[in-house]
Amino acid sequence: MKKILLLIMICSMFTIYNKVFALPNPWIECGNDISCGANKAGFNFPLRVEKYSVRAMDDMIEITFPLDSKRIVKVRKSQVYNGQADENGIKDISGDYNNYPVNKIIKINNGINFDVRGKKNKFYVVNFAAETGYYSISCNKGLTINDIKYLYKLLEEAEAPRHIMDETNNYTIEQLKDLRKVDEIVEPVYTQDCFPRTLQKKGVTKECFERANLGQDDFCSASEVKMIKEYYKKGQNKDPLNNGSGEFCAN
Repeated sequence: MKKILLLIMICSMFTIYNKVFALPNPWIECGNDISCGANKAGFNFPLRVEKYSVRAMDDMIEITFPLDSKRIVKVRKSQVYNGQADENGIKDISGDYNNYPVNKIIKINNGINFDVRGKKNKFYVVNFAAETGYYSISCNKGLTINDIKYLYKLLEEAEAPRHIMDETNNYTIEQLKDLRKVDEIVEPVYTQDCFPRTLQKKGVTKECFERANLGQDDFCSASEVKMIKEYYKKGQNKDPLNNGSGEFCAN
């Protein structure tokens, strides 16, 4: 009986200690609302994937989504990181502290150095650095080099500068002065259009939406432009009070 009481007292002491001294969780859960993550992290990261979930902390966004029917991928981005970089300028922001037998640098045909960790030909953690920030890709069931190439392309598209070639319309975005131009028919631009909630949830910012409608197309990323174009092409702007799908526009 004394042993049981002692055990209960010890457990109670640990519970009190954890409540008083435990560090607060820096992450906030954002569901599928990328704008929520952008507000917390301090930057936008409009990664175009399906069935994703977002969480964020100061200066970091993490997006989790299925790579296929069996594998889940976690992608992180940070713009400022205080940790030590290796000789290639790469910083590990993955949060994975496991030791793997393979730990090396690989270079894919885009010239980017990727710091990979894994076993044999499967990589569980990938880190790399770019002009737009530091990135990590994690998958507990492993990635191939082709997987890394595919995921890098998704990241590249999300972060692409506005002056690159718009593959959908086959002309440079710099030539696009009205996002409502479809089949050479230019509709009038109404800058008072409300900011659609569906675009907000996909990571398009209100300032990007407003500037794009004014033809100031050097502000958004290429992926944001595509999402706005798709929004107008589907005719979702018929009612100035909602986004065409029954959801009221964002504030």
